[in-house]
Amino acid sequence: MDGDGVSLAERLRSTIASGGPIPFARFMEAALYDPDEGFYEQRRIGERADFVTSPHVSPAFGELLARQIEEYRELLGDPASFTVVEAGAGDGTLARQLMERLPERAGRRVRYIAIERSSHYREQLRAIPGLEVAGSLRSFGRIESGCLIANEVLDNLPFARLRHVARGWAELFVGMDGAGRFVLVEGSPSSPSLLAHLRHAPPGTEVAVSLAAFDFLDALASLFRRGYALLIDYGYRGASERATPVHGYRTHTIDLEVLDAPGARDITAGIDVDALAAHARARGLAVFGPVTQRDGLLALGFAELDEAGRRRQVEAIDARRGIESVRIFSNRNRARQLIANEGLGGFWFLGLGIGTDARPRAFR
Repeated sequence: MDGDGVSLAERLRSTIASGGPIPFARFMEAALYDPDEGFYEQRRIGERADFVTSPHVSPAFGELLARQIEEYRELLGDPASFTVVEAGAGDGTLARQLMERLPERAGRRVRYIAIERSSHYREQLRAIPGLEVAGSLRSFGRIESGCLIANEVLDNLPFARLRHVARGWAELFVGMDGAGRFVLVEGSPSSPSLLAHLRHAPPGTEVAVSLAAFDFLDALASLFRRGYALLIDYGYRGASERATPVHGYRTHTIDLEVLDAPGARDITAGIDVDALAAHARARGLAVFGPVTQRDGLLALGFAELDEAGRRRQVEAIDARRGIESVRIFSNRNRARQLIANEGLGGFWFLGLGIGTDARPRAFR
């Protein structure tokens, strides 16, 4: 409810009743980021909430990404100042993992900036010592050298939904039926920019196009004088793979009904990795990959991390420390979820270079 006691659903109905159907991207923006009832204002990430991300599954994720960040710093010549920017920092789980593992070098401290839209999570992030917090990539000036990490961010940026019909491409808007339920209705595309990102597809094809994701890349292109970005998300390879359907997550369950009760669930769709790569190249950025998360984490040393855990487990068994051996075994199993082909391991790593084309370890 807002300050006047009017629910988000009722506010959206009022908007549609007075002005007609609204773009799905606008509906999604409200459902996820409304300051009163948006999904991300309601503490919805974590094992006891609606979904988890890789750093929640295992701290091995942060340990391996820290290795990549350390190499970024080396590839950039070990600059006197180095800034890590995390987009979509959420509850700070990844920030804590990385900050614990990024060492000072001869007094050269790593500056860490957490970007988060949710006011609730920004307050939570401000409680982490040494962390700077901002609301967007455009909240501060250009950075001399550093890197950006965006884990499961782009799939949650508002996107338009388009359907290939007999007359061409139609955009799907959110309207209402006679009972006041939210429904999808076809209309002419709301922006010519949407059509510029569409490929030939058979009739009936539906795709999600996120102009916000391309805007994110535009902001990233001017964020560093020299730096790297690692974009991690689930998605598909352009025309060679089928687009993933729009869906939500609610209590760790996939929910295909995303219009009912706005704010009650996540709304997402897999990103077109090739389209993002093409846009980045057009902006003059070096592009590395994409590679799967499995391949990227293996390149960063997942196997040696697991082997070290196996040795500790054997030592605990030999010393008859049963509880410790079970704990290590459980942690190893959780870490393996990060590289599971049918799960998180099937996510994509897309690397970008700003002012550098030296290839990072995750993409070799």
